[in-house]
Amino acid sequence: MDIKEIRKQLPNGAGREIAKMSGVNYDTVQRFLRGVETKENLKLIEFTADYLKSYKEKKATAIGKLQAVASA
Repeated sequence: MDIKEIRKQLPNGAGREIAKMSGVNYDTVQRFLRGVETKENLKLIEFTADYLKSYKEKKATAIGKLQAVASA
């Protein structure tokens, strides 16, 4: 797993949202997303995975709605 590649898939502001969800300091989340090993890595991997999954699902739903409206 390359966190830098995953970071490219995250939208702007994702670090702050992951920090809120996980209860981990924002600066620690930023270091994690830059690929620096932190003591919160396992926790941040889990919350980042949850956030990215939710984001992709919402994005796919929104795109589907937009395409339905555009083609109507």
